[in-house]
Amino acid sequence: MPSSFDVIVIGSGSAGFSAAEAARAVGASVCMVEKEKLGGECPNWACVPSKALLHAARAYRESREASSIGISAGVVFDWGKVMAYRRKVVDSITGGGEVGERYVKIAKRLDVEVAFGTAVFGDAETIDVGGKRLRGKTFVIATGSSEFIPPIIGLERVPFLTSRGALTIDRQPKAVAIIGGGPVGCELATFFASFGSRVVLLQGGPVILNREDAEISAIAMQSMSDLGVEIVTDATVVEVINASGGVYGLKVRSAEGMTTHAVEAVIVAAGKRSNTQGLNLAAVGVQSDERGNVITTADQRTTAKRVYAAGDVDGGLLFTHTAHHEGAVAGHNAAFAALGKRGTSVKSDERVVPRVTFVDPEVASVGMTAEEAKRRFKTVLVGRAFVASLGRAVTENVERGLVKIVVHPKSRKVLGCHVAAPRAGEMIHEAALAMHVGATVDEVASMIHAYPTYSEAVLSAAASVKPE
Repeated sequence: MPSSFDVIVIGSGSAGFSAAEAARAVGASVCMVEKEKLGGECPNWACVPSKALLHAARAYRESREASSIGISAGVVFDWGKVMAYRRKVVDSITGGGEVGERYVKIAKRLDVEVAFGTAVFGDAETIDVGGKRLRGKTFVIATGSSEFIPPIIGLERVPFLTSRGALTIDRQPKAVAIIGGGPVGCELATFFASFGSRVVLLQGGPVILNREDAEISAIAMQSMSDLGVEIVTDATVVEVINASGGVYGLKVRSAEGMTTHAVEAVIVAAGKRSNTQGLNLAAVGVQSDERGNVITTADQRTTAKRVYAAGDVDGGLLFTHTAHHEGAVAGHNAAFAALGKRGTSVKSDERVVPRVTFVDPEVASVGMTAEEAKRRFKTVLVGRAFVASLGRAVTENVERGLVKIVVHPKSRKVLGCHVAAPRAGEMIHEAALAMHVGATVDEVASMIHAYPTYSEAVLSAAASVKPE
């Protein structure tokens, strides 16, 4: 492998691979550095394995509830086989093997060199990787993020799990405490509770999924409670105690006073932090904000002239799809700079970014919530459609769900949409497209929607907007 490249990409996740591909498309020589498995967090330890396990959980729930439609069978699950299914899904995406053979083949097809090891900047033009020095004209930092571990007394003395460990646990715990009620915590709670584990979900704020619209968050909270999840809001974990026999106690302060929860597993899902430790960013003049996120401009350039960053490491929207977008921008611009090409730099455009949390029912959203829009415009138009009234929902015995659309009071353009419903992750893209192309709510409402579908709720919500 050569030791000098036009662009060196540090990290091979969604942002890293996109950056490498974009740089190669411009004609730059590229080396991608990875310290673990190719593909990064999402396919190996996060998005893909979690959705595989949630699919198994949903199948188990639905089979147990099938007697309501005349189907009865003795349904059991095998934890080992459920985990084997997760591994099978991951291997089908990554190609399996020690580093991810599918990604090895993609790198070869792109003519991208891969160096395995931990990258450390030596100066503005070099990095050290496993004792070998590589020289680059430009760099893209795409090292992602890792779990934030809150400073809780006693936590360091117990074998707590992060999401990675929780998704690979080889024995089902009878009782689980999950610290954090965001998307990751809620998905893990849904998985464990579906298979009968007693789950305590500890959320520091007043609601779970606190970035979602209040009505949507309330639906998710009720649904998880119905699943058997004990949700404690406004919770502060004061101390974790390592008791005997593999049992751990969590002392929790909340509105209910001080309580203690005894569990077999403690999972921390309290947010993310940028992976910049050990990179020696000071050597190249890359600055971070007060939370440790790499500071970038719209063209993904850092405070160092020839260093770019993309994905979770810049602390923006922590999604695989935004990381992919930012990586492509960073790789293109880094290649242009390395090759001395002239032209306007490409800029990230994240004005419309849908997101999905795979609880039951799914929760999806894009754009402003009603409260955010009211703070900005004082009066907004809001339309609602309750999923239970849909023909499709009746046929599938779905009794809970909502589509809520938020609209500008004058232009009548869609400002946001929020969904709690089966297949919400698919439904949300109609509203996202409307926002992307600047369509009005009336144009959305005028389109014929197929019957019977859940997407009819988008039409109904759009047709029912009124001032709030």
